[in-house]
Amino acid sequence: DYQNLESVELNFYRMDLELLFSRTPFLMDVSGQFSVIRPNATQVVKLAKGKASRAIAIPREFAKVNTMVEVVGIGQRKAKPYYPNTMTVQMIEAYGQIKVTQAGGRKPLSTVYVKVYARQQGGKVVFFKDGYTDLRGRFDYASVSTGDVGQVERFAILVLSDTAGAVVREAKPPAR
Repeated sequence: DYQNLESVELNFYRMDLELLFSRTPFLMDVSGQFSVIRPNATQVVKLAKGKASRAIAIPREFAKVNTMVEVVGIGQRKAKPYYPNTMTVQMIEAYGQIKVTQAGGRKPLSTVYVKVYARQQGGKVVFFKDGYTDLRGRFDYASVSTGDVGQVERFAILVLSDTAGAVVREAKPPAR
């Protein structure tokens, strides 16, 4: 019962997002993968009685790092990924493209790495393609020379920049 909860423990785990995405592209609830390792940092947070929520600032050392934040209290664990980024990723599903720009601006971000997995009919997950955004900040995630897009039910897309952070999205294949 959260109303009697006086404090919670926060655990912070740095993530190698590309590795985690490659292992489970459609299951980005990767919290279970952290249950057997020691957190990079832990803090205890006191809670006000009867309050259902409280905002907590991410510690400075994790502010610019892909991090799994785990909350532990009353015998329960809940985890959520934190992906800091300074980019906007626009999904253009009708054409199977994404457009990556600076957050709050219109400047396209070129040479941003994009990795795509596809869940095919029947549930099989396969690597689909990867590459970099062009000068317009665009990347075509649905086109491949083999024409295999007809078997795709859903795409999982990782957008990863050395300077602007990371974003994970899912998308339907474009209509034929």
